[in-house]
Amino acid sequence: MQLWRRLLVLFSLAMLMALADKAHAGKFEFRVTGVKRSDVLNIRERVDDQATISQKKILGQIPANSGGVYGSGATLRVGSSRWYEIRYKNVRGWVNGRYLQPVSSDLGSELESNLFCGGTEPFWALKVERNTAELSRPDGPPVRYTVAIREPFQGRRDALALRLVSDAAPAISALVQHKEWCSDGMSDLEYAFEVRVIGLANGDVPLHGCCSLLR
Repeated sequence: MQLWRRLLVLFSLAMLMALADKAHAGKFEFRVTGVKRSDVLNIRERVDDQATISQKKILGQIPANSGGVYGSGATLRVGSSRWYEIRYKNVRGWVNGRYLQPVSSDLGSELESNLFCGGTEPFWALKVERNTAELSRPDGPPVRYTVAIREPFQGRRDALALRLVSDAAPAISALVQHKEWCSDGMSDLEYAFEVRVIGLANGDVPLHGCCSLLR
């Protein structure tokens, strides 16, 4: 019976995935390129205005040609440049993507990371860790879930099926899939992952939004 239910969940999510665009290979690990050997790449706290980027707080610096730069999948186009939210060592902030060279495209391993997903109208957020998840919506308190299923789709590395169960609410299912760019519809931010959540309480419409990797 458990196997039958598991197959039913994966089949339902596969039907959702058929509606999505074909995904491109994702790249979330980088090294610094195009920076003079004696120079550094600044990690900025915020980059919301081209005219004031140079005035934004510098949280850290990455030496030229350094690796170990990990992207969350969130980006922001400012003027003619695309800025990437990254983590370098213990510093998380924004760097100019023109100075990043991808060194990894293993979406399967990236989707093993913790995820932060959300959407608008109304605002909602879903945080997924290895064994637990939490769904927050404006019409009630956050709901805690146990991650019962977390598996990639057969033959694909760019899509993840989630089954979340709780004693306090109906079980829900989610499809997280890599997209070239996913927009939350409200801000100028763009994300590398799209999410659909189904199986909510009676009367609740499925949720649609974007995700980033929690580094």
